[in-house]
Amino acid sequence: MSARSWLLALLLATVAGADPELVDPVVARGVNSDTGADIYVSNRLGCDMTVTLELVEQQNIVTAPPFPCTRTIPGHSEVLFGRIRAAGDGRWNYSYKSFWHYGSLEARHDDSVVYSLPYASGVTMKINQGYHGKLSHTGDNEYATDFSFASGTPVLAAREGVVVSTEERWSRGGATPYFRDRANLVRVRHSDGTIGEYDHFRLNGVEVEEGQTVKRGDLLGYSGATGFATGPHLHFIVYSTYDGHRRHSYPIRFRTAESPAPVELLQDVRYTAP
Repeated sequence: MSARSWLLALLLATVAGADPELVDPVVARGVNSDTGADIYVSNRLGCDMTVTLELVEQQNIVTAPPFPCTRTIPGHSEVLFGRIRAAGDGRWNYSYKSFWHYGSLEARHDDSVVYSLPYASGVTMKINQGYHGKLSHTGDNEYATDFSFASGTPVLAAREGVVVSTEERWSRGGATPYFRDRANLVRVRHSDGTIGEYDHFRLNGVEVEEGQTVKRGDLLGYSGATGFATGPHLHFIVYSTYDGHRRHSYPIRFRTAESPAPVELLQDVRYTAP
């Protein structure tokens, strides 16, 4: 094993953190010996993170478990992810890439749950973009909902859970790729392991902390237009993850004043919180 392999593995594993404004929540590192390397993965957030490691280059090695390999890393922890060993005499070499997504492989949405609208009783909001919205609700974002929140509107928890990560340092929004990872947000882990994510809070507009338990209707913060947004609104989505590349969003139902039965919210329709 040469220093080149270790350096290449480190560079490939941390490429997502190249932007100096962004901190990669997942870091992979190799602890090397004459006969191989142990690969550790650390999760800096309170949120479960699902990580996939894939070999880019390999020569005369075996891995345990076989790569590509996907595991969920609990919040604020480091785990021994896998081992790489020389397969025989002679030169051996490797490099790898890491990929990650928020959430757990084990999470399965409880479809019996009915969500509360994320705003105060008696308030009416329009759905700016619903499920399968052509503007941005496609792929693993297909079951997101955009509510027409004006800036500074209180955002309430739609379901009880534990706050697993927050962000409130960003001050701007826009429709270019630069802004995709620059939204102020709150992530809440539900009892079934799924994540409820609330996006686009205003600068310093988050009122909860990581590790805090929230009930339905608790104040999470105040809406804004940070991140991938051209104007103020609340983006809400519930998801789990398939692997380090893909997540799975869920269609969910809400209680509304307009219907005695739970409903999936429709684009361009207004709904009042009961």
